[in-house]
Amino acid sequence: MAGRTPSTTTPSEGTDLETLLVAQSLVTDEQIVRARRIIGRLQNPLPVGEVLIELGQIARSELERVVKAHRSTLSLAQILHQDGVLKDRGLIAYQEAKAMTPALSDRDILLGQKIVTEEQFLQALRTKFDIPYVEPEVSLVDASLINKVSLPYLIRNRILPFRIADGCLTAIMADPLDVGLIHEIERLYSLPVKPCGAPSEKIVEALETLDRLRHSDGEEVTTTLQYRDMKEMPEDDESGEGAIKIVDYLLYQAIAAGASDLHIEPVQSKLRVRQRIDGVIHKLTDLPADFGARIASRVKVLGGMDIAEHRLHQDGRLFVKADGREIDVRVSTYVSMFGETLVLRLLDRARGLMPLDSLGFEPRILSMLRDIVLRASSGLVMVTGPTGSGKTTTMYSLIDYINDDTLKVITCENPVEYVLDGTTQCSVNEKIGPTFADSLRAIVRQDPDVIVVGEIRDTLTANLAAEAALTGHKVLATFHTEDAVTAIIRLLELGVEPFMVSSTLSCVIAQRLVRRICDHCRKAGEYSKKDLRFLGLSDAELRSLPVCEGAGCPACSQTGYRGRAGIHEVMLLDDDFRDAILRRCSSRELRALAKNLPGFMTLQEDGILKVVAGTTTLSEIADNVPRDPGARPLAVMQEVAQIRRAT
Repeated sequence: MAGRTPSTTTPSEGTDLETLLVAQSLVTDEQIVRARRIIGRLQNPLPVGEVLIELGQIARSELERVVKAHRSTLSLAQILHQDGVLKDRGLIAYQEAKAMTPALSDRDILLGQKIVTEEQFLQALRTKFDIPYVEPEVSLVDASLINKVSLPYLIRNRILPFRIADGCLTAIMADPLDVGLIHEIERLYSLPVKPCGAPSEKIVEALETLDRLRHSDGEEVTTTLQYRDMKEMPEDDESGEGAIKIVDYLLYQAIAAGASDLHIEPVQSKLRVRQRIDGVIHKLTDLPADFGARIASRVKVLGGMDIAEHRLHQDGRLFVKADGREIDVRVSTYVSMFGETLVLRLLDRARGLMPLDSLGFEPRILSMLRDIVLRASSGLVMVTGPTGSGKTTTMYSLIDYINDDTLKVITCENPVEYVLDGTTQCSVNEKIGPTFADSLRAIVRQDPDVIVVGEIRDTLTANLAAEAALTGHKVLATFHTEDAVTAIIRLLELGVEPFMVSSTLSCVIAQRLVRRICDHCRKAGEYSKKDLRFLGLSDAELRSLPVCEGAGCPACSQTGYRGRAGIHEVMLLDDDFRDAILRRCSSRELRALAKNLPGFMTLQEDGILKVVAGTTTLSEIADNVPRDPGARPLAVMQEVAQIRRAT
């Protein structure tokens, strides 16, 4: 290294690193010029100090010693510039802003104008003031410290009390230079504070995770929605408060509208927000695309999911309170091309259980369910349909009807949706346990009268449910199939022996939900030719019957529909049908036999009768109910319905 007479002058405030190195005879002016020339040719420029190290003209330890010894003489902007974080253009922008508004702090200028990121700024603080930069690790935090100060205060000021050691409180802060805030923390905790730096978002995430863990010992954590109105869109700031407000607002709007699902979907140019009301998706609002990551992070924190995981799909659960109502929210994230899509399913606990006679069963069918199916001491009862068809609500109504002090009712569900007094309920977890199979094996040793299986989804669960029914238990379960006959075919495909299905299955209830015509704007309407053709009906069959539809009004948000009604296909097996199962008859043969069962009507037939009754419209049946090519003429349907009502 070329020698040089050491400088005896002390560099003035603002002296850059190059001058310091030359002044201490560690490098020459010529070496600095050469390093700059090399930097100019690099595709990704490096700091001068790094180039000098690469050229062998200074040791890294020497460079770090100079930086450490003279960091007080360098401004934060110069440190950022020397580190290659702040480019020449950014340095000029900083200097111009500082000249125009000298009262503003470096933080306000550099972060406010987005010249550097919060993490880059905090790293510069570490260099200049020796303030540690940390990644908040929840498992290392003394969680008792957040109990001493209100959580909103800590979130608002972006402070994470970390731990107490040697009579000093270590506090992780987004702005560790805020002397006034440090004094306030010292007053609140009655301890001197050692500040550390971390980005605002990570501090907020850690605080919210700690808050959930604080309440998670067997208790449900309920978040109260505070932000209900959004006169103007909050800024997507680094503190996370903007995301908190937006998530609160979206949830509140969905709950107020009676939505069953809230969809938050990143697309190419925006964040699309929609809600499902009465089974139909409606637009709620659009948000800027860059809001997506923080909103996803906020929902993940509330749902107890992995905030750092952005490559895998996740599931979570949270509880929110709005206007005194507690809403159970199931969260699903799906990693899509433009970010994580969120779907939040809303279950209003305040609505409670629906009585069996309010589900829309025809009188004779309701009587058979009560007096034959539910009264029997054993047998397998399955409620089937796709997701969102209301089968869980129906199953809970069946359980509620038979539940009394003389029966021991045990459930295994994923998850528990309604809490039923007098029953023993277990929430299963297929990933970590207990699984449905684990729970079923244990349940039969608990001497139950009634066993409830939240969902049959595999061979093992199906066989265990059938075996439980065979040994004298009443078993109720849900199943994902298109209709009642398909449920039998599916059980056989899962490997349940035909004799087991034939001897244990007592009833299958298939169902769908269709929208009800709004009572506030009900009016005379017309049948659609397209719907008639699709359902195999003739105009002559329906010409003499009254037709209703909704005109659209404020009560139904101009849709013409308000609320939903159940369409049912109820199959009570008789001896002929059981014999057909033993013979492994085809689905075509089973469907033909089903129409001879007492009171049996297909989903389409039951739906058409509800159209005739003025409950819904033909287009709702065509859109939501499986098509039945062998549907009986309307006159026959009405005759069966008359028999139902007369019985």
